[in-house]
Amino acid sequence: MRELLYEAAKHYRRGRALADRGDDRGAAVAYDDALRDLHAVRPQRMRDVLLAQVYLSRHQLGGEAAQRAADLRMGYAYARTTAEPNVRALAERLWREAVASGAHRAPVAGARRSPSRPAPRGDEGGERSADAQGAAPGGKSGRRRGRRRSGARQRDGA
Repeated sequence: MRELLYEAAKHYRRGRALADRGDDRGAAVAYDDALRDLHAVRPQRMRDVLLAQVYLSRHQLGGEAAQRAADLRMGYAYARTTAEPNVRALAERLWREAVASGAHRAPVAGARRSPSRPAPRGDEGGERSADAQGAAPGGKSGRRRGRRRSGARQRDGA
């Protein structure tokens, strides 16, 4: 896992260098390589910091509006989970700029719902699962059934 983090960091640095030289296509490929490695690693602080940096850097590259908006949302979300002040400050600044220009509302290609409003559970094909109908996880309905109490009530027949 640690090796993947180091490889992702190398891809990120390579992407930054390529972007600084004006090679946006090469930078995008390097960022994609970094994302592939980072998403293969279990969640941890360093992974989230790198994911935020890569997504925010991809957003800054430009390109299609929907992809830029998705990158900004992902980078902003990962930056908010970290305690890294520089990454959070960058994310906040980019978010404010996008809100001011209205660019953060661009629809994401292929997405049915926004990340803040997930699809309801069990709503495939119009049929509702037991979980969606109100049953508790594990198939239990959540009601107490026939739980007997010890003591005087049980002996009295109450």
